[in-house]
Amino acid sequence: MSSSAHAPTPYLVSWNLTRRCNLACGHCYLDAVQRKSEARGEQATAQCLLAIAQLARVARGAMLVLTGGEPLLRDDLEQLVAAARDGGLMPVVGTNGTLLDTQRARALAVAGTAGAGISLDSAAPHFHDRLRGVPGAWAGARRGIAAARDAGLALVVQTTIFEENRGDLAALARTAAQAGALAFNVFFLVCTGRGVTQSDLTSASYEATLREIVRLQEQHPGMKVRARCAPYMRRIQGLHAGEGNADHADWSSACLAGRRYLRITPQGEVTPCPYIREVAGDMRHTPLAEIWNRSPVLERLRRELPKGKCGECDYRYSCGGCRARALAQHGDLLAEDPKCGYTRPPDHRPEAAPAAQLRHVHWEPDAQARLLHIPAFVRDRVRTLLEACAVQEGVDRITVEFVTAHRPPTALLNRLRAVGHTRAASD
Repeated sequence: MSSSAHAPTPYLVSWNLTRRCNLACGHCYLDAVQRKSEARGEQATAQCLLAIAQLARVARGAMLVLTGGEPLLRDDLEQLVAAARDGGLMPVVGTNGTLLDTQRARALAVAGTAGAGISLDSAAPHFHDRLRGVPGAWAGARRGIAAARDAGLALVVQTTIFEENRGDLAALARTAAQAGALAFNVFFLVCTGRGVTQSDLTSASYEATLREIVRLQEQHPGMKVRARCAPYMRRIQGLHAGEGNADHADWSSACLAGRRYLRITPQGEVTPCPYIREVAGDMRHTPLAEIWNRSPVLERLRRELPKGKCGECDYRYSCGGCRARALAQHGDLLAEDPKCGYTRPPDHRPEAAPAAQLRHVHWEPDAQARLLHIPAFVRDRVRTLLEACAVQEGVDRITVEFVTAHRPPTALLNRLRAVGHTRAASD
């Protein structure tokens, strides 16, 4: 884990632009409202543009998820998207889809929106409409999915999983694939906001659902099928710290909160993720760079091991449990994850810390600047590939010419971008 003096660059930012929403979802972590008068203190356009300028300096290349509430209720959404694009960020929109028609989708695409994450919680209308609190929400989401696809936006279909819709996963994956989705994200509920009224999965159901997600990925190789807010997936796939496969890079962390991920509230406060309410700082009073590099809340997540069985686990670094669930259940960010049913076998030792990767080559300033143009969520992977090439070839200095000559093939870049797109997390 990193020290606060050398905080890693965030490569995912989730920004709740507003609490306003046209739906009334029973599991909303933000406790969104339908009246503008109830969404007080939200940042105006000028404040948002200043925040984007700070993000461009601290998190250049990061994926910026613009969500809500319902972000399409903001008339300045296209302006914010364009500013983010111009600042070197990758803006995507997380929406319930009901307000996304062809005209708005095209306007977002022209402004520079890279993709849209649209929620669909059942294969037929009944459960989705009941969960979302408005009749016709399912049909509206399907129209939004079609509009996003037709406008050329990268499409991510997103489902929040409950006992009531677990049986729909296979049908939802087929729906997403047929719609041309780049990814199908399965969100595991964190009981915060209005979500505290919802019944969560049992530990056994978590395990069974994660294994089904693995099977669905095998059935849909052309679409990423990912578990979100379920860091146990690395354990399910047997990936320890420093190990990777086609879906998880060797340097990736199962839980990104506060390490590579931050969330901004409608008022400009910074938290480690949307489900963690502990405030790391307020951008209205403190520069984002200072918050990201010096916040005690973020430093704890980067430096400290979790407590209880999570801290003694043989996957304590590669998984480490969900910090949001630990906080919601125990009131402590570093408590053990209450939903994980796994216990370290007696003959297994606690997982060792991953060895720091030594840099054997020097980067020329121009080459380093070229690297910064690569999206943040794949930048470390590209750096690793280039340094591996340099070591193999006996080169101790990476220049712009070396970067150009060893540019990853288009297929690899597309693969890396696809992995990044699936991290767009929004309800």
